Amino acid sequence: MSGAAAPTVCCREIGRSTKPALVPALPRIIGAWIAFSLAVWALQEVPRGQGFVSLVLVLLVMASLPWLAANARRHRAQPGSGGERLLFAGVALFALGQIVFAILRALKPKVIDIADTTLAALGALARGGNPYALPIDPMAGGIANAAPLLHGYKYLPLMIAAYAPLGLPFGAPGIVLTNLLLHAATAALLGLLAARTSRAAGLAVALFYLSQAFLAHQLMTRGVNDLVAVLPLLAALSLVETRPGWTGFLVGLSIAAKLMPGLVALICLLPAPDGRARYAGGIALGLLPILPFLVWGPEAFLANILLFNAIRPVDDTAWLYGLPAPAAILARGVAVVALGAIAWRVARQPPALEQRCALLVLAILCVFAVGPDMHHNYYLWFIPPLALLAGRAALGEP
Repeated sequence: MSGAAAPTVCCREIGRSTKPALVPALPRIIGAWIAFSLAVWALQEVPRGQGFVSLVLVLLVMASLPWLAANARRHRAQPGSGGERLLFAGVALFALGQIVFAILRALKPKVIDIADTTLAALGALARGGNPYALPIDPMAGGIANAAPLLHGYKYLPLMIAAYAPLGLPFGAPGIVLTNLLLHAATAALLGLLAARTSRAAGLAVALFYLSQAFLAHQLMTRGVNDLVAVLPLLAALSLVETRPGWTGFLVGLSIAAKLMPGLVALICLLPAPDGRARYAGGIALGLLPILPFLVWGPEAFLANILLFNAIRPVDDTAWLYGLPAPAAILARGVAVVALGAIAWRVARQPPALEQRCALLVLAILCVFAVGPDMHHNYYLWFIPPLALLAGRAALGEP
């Protein structure tokens, strides 16, 4: 009699454990997605001249990071096979929508100066000219009465290389199509990073990222170039625990495309002590694309890359706009102290992936908050790793 009862109990237990956890998990994913989307929407909707509102929102995002990192680490909930199918359908739907949107934008592109100057730099280089010494940027990045030396290209050489394959033959449509590829690669990499925990987490993170229309607008309509610098950092995040040399190389490539966010990510991606020499060597190798242009025209290169960023004026997107100079000095001093604390934390004990990701977002936001402007394209620096945290936290233990 007891032998006959045991299978019944066993089957009931199996039934409990294998039923899709659709009810407890999917509402949390949906709730987290709504919260994440509202945060992105609120940040993008702040009008010019309201920098203090942007600062408050950035501080709120900063305050959420410890909770996000903790919940991302305590991964427990599973949406079951039915829930995974819904997540996959959502990812496929948003991916298809973005492909269609990119094609439509490529047919009739209206990119901004970021893309225009990159195309001009490509054309100058194809004709044998130095894009840092030629008048690539007629507005000199908004600096009034700028010296002729400051009218060159404002990004680093790897940015030119990234857009050359499609930008040279197709012009502005090539910028849009390159951004579509970068966007797809970013979504895939974020999903793979999260999928280390579970397939559901990978799908949730990809969904969180791809569902933000703001990102598609910046990339496909405006032609911003920030993912060229962000994508290597996400790849470095995936390798930091096992391949310090490759991690450093990817950080170097990011900086060789655009100074930020690579410079600030450098401290967050510091590996364990026994890998730091390889990390430094990798960074040096990644920076090599800069060398030919530095040798070609050092004065023009340094003026447009370093001097320009040192003297660019504060505009009305930043909360520092209109405040006396000591306010900016004090705010930037606080940011430097915060970055020093982050560097000390990472150097003292290499953090887990979730903590490292949260520190990366925090470090980027510290720089973003005290910069001379808070332009929308800079949001692409922190939204991808923030999506990684939010998507994984949605499946964390409540």
